[in-house]
Amino acid sequence: MEHVEQHKVGSLNKSSIAIIGVLAAAVFWGTSFGVAKEAMLYTGVLMFLVIRFCCTLVVIYPLVAKKINWKVWRQIAPTGAILSIIYLAETYGLKHTTASNAAFLISLFIIFTPGVDALINRHKIAVTDLFAGVIAIAGVWLLVGDSLNTVDFNIGNILILIAALGRAAFVVTTKKKMDTQPSDPMVVTFIQLSVVTLVCIFLLILTVPSEQYVLPNAMNFWLYIGYLVVFCTLFAFYIQNYGVKHTSPTQVSFLLGLEPVFGGLFAHWWLGERFDSIQWIGAGLIVFAAMFISLKFSFRRRIKISHVAEIEKPIG
Repeated sequence: MEHVEQHKVGSLNKSSIAIIGVLAAAVFWGTSFGVAKEAMLYTGVLMFLVIRFCCTLVVIYPLVAKKINWKVWRQIAPTGAILSIIYLAETYGLKHTTASNAAFLISLFIIFTPGVDALINRHKIAVTDLFAGVIAIAGVWLLVGDSLNTVDFNIGNILILIAALGRAAFVVTTKKKMDTQPSDPMVVTFIQLSVVTLVCIFLLILTVPSEQYVLPNAMNFWLYIGYLVVFCTLFAFYIQNYGVKHTSPTQVSFLLGLEPVFGGLFAHWWLGERFDSIQWIGAGLIVFAAMFISLKFSFRRRIKISHVAEIEKPIG
């Protein structure tokens, strides 16, 4: 009985850490759009991505050098391929569509995740997941403003939609891979970002003239890169992998669905943008949807743990 209680406390602690961490990742990712846009004023998209991820790998490698093996590489590498698609589609998509359209479309990963999870793991979608997804999408619609009345599915919007679907697939497949082959989340992060880096380097060599391979010398650029590497890449991806290991793919996606809210707050503070009353209502709906799914998952987890403890309770 004592062992069961210790297991219960440990499980809840890991779950709580995962929830707080994923929420922090949503904050950093929300700010990353503005910071990345500023950084790309100094260089092209592919060069920016190569610099960002090469710097990230240099930081991570000493922490994982002794833990990497070929078996884990083969298991995790496919999720890195999905992540490559996400970054490329999202970055290039932003060049061909408005920020409001991009914000709305990328947030569709919230509603895609239960469907992708159900498809890959072959189970039915819970009605509560659908309810929370509809509320979240309504919130994003209000948050990004009335320009959404004229959404046009040009190439930019299609690329953002692909990135949103990729986000859902990334969360679900990473969870499945880590359940099949338990691994250190930092190792998983290193492998995934290594694949992204190799893909970006290949595309850079293939599409960009060699005379354009110039490192920016502006201090601001490297400050932006440092922030993106440490907080928006290294920490955020590690905690996302930790989160999908100790919570559910749907819960992780709903918490990360708060990203547009934090992005809006960051724009309000850093860029001087303002929310009107409708946008505040939209932000509130997104928070409600995320908290709803989190509380639902936590309640279900406590019921399951209590049921196990009841079964293992000694008789007499």
